[in-house]
Amino acid sequence: MKKISIGVCLIVVAAALVSTRWSTRAVNAPPEDMLPAASDTSLANALSIGEMVNQSDLIGIGNCVDVRSMWVDRSLVTLATVSLSETLKGNESGNITVVLPGGVDANRKIPVAMSYPGAPRITPGEDVFLFLTANSDAPGGYIVAGFSQGKFSIVRDEEGEQLVSRDLTKTMLQGNNGVRRGSVNKTLLSSLKAEVKRHLQE
Repeated sequence: MKKISIGVCLIVVAAALVSTRWSTRAVNAPPEDMLPAASDTSLANALSIGEMVNQSDLIGIGNCVDVRSMWVDRSLVTLATVSLSETLKGNESGNITVVLPGGVDANRKIPVAMSYPGAPRITPGEDVFLFLTANSDAPGGYIVAGFSQGKFSIVRDEEGEQLVSRDLTKTMLQGNNGVRRGSVNKTLLSSLKAEVKRHLQE
C-alpha cells in the first residue's frame, strides 16, 4: 500500500513540474536563436526624423576635430569636439562638445576600455549631421538624440554627391509594432536637410 501511495505522489509531482514548465512558456514565442543576444545590441525607443527634430535642442552639420576620453563617476565617456559649419536648429556656432558613451583610458598601467553596443561614435576628421539634446549632467552639455539615431555620417557617392549614412544594426528599436533591429540607411544630405527644415516650419 505504501509503495502505491509513494508512486502516486511521484506521478503527481512530475505532472505538476511539467504543467508548470508549459504554463511559463510564452505563446507564439520566437525561437531562442532568433532573439538578439543581450550583449550584442542596445535597446532604444524608435524615433522618426520629426520626433528627433522636436526633441533636439541643437541640429547641426560639422566636422569632428578632436576626441578624448574621461571618467564621469565610474564610467568612461568620449568627448568629441565638433566644429559646426551649419546650424539648422539652435544658437550654437563654432566648436561644440558632444558626449558619447564609452571610451578608453590609456593612461593606466593596464589600459581600460568601456563600450556599449550600438552607441554613437564620432571619429576625428569625420563629417557629421547631428541631432543633439542638451544635458546638464553631461560634461560639455550635448548628447546624441535617440542614443545613436541622431548621428549621421556624411559621405560622398561615386559621383561626388553628398549622402548621409546611419548604421543602427546594433540597436534594437522599440516602436508601436514591437521591437526590431535597426538597419543601415543612406539618403541624400540635401533630402535630410529639406525634411528637417520642413519639420521646423510645422
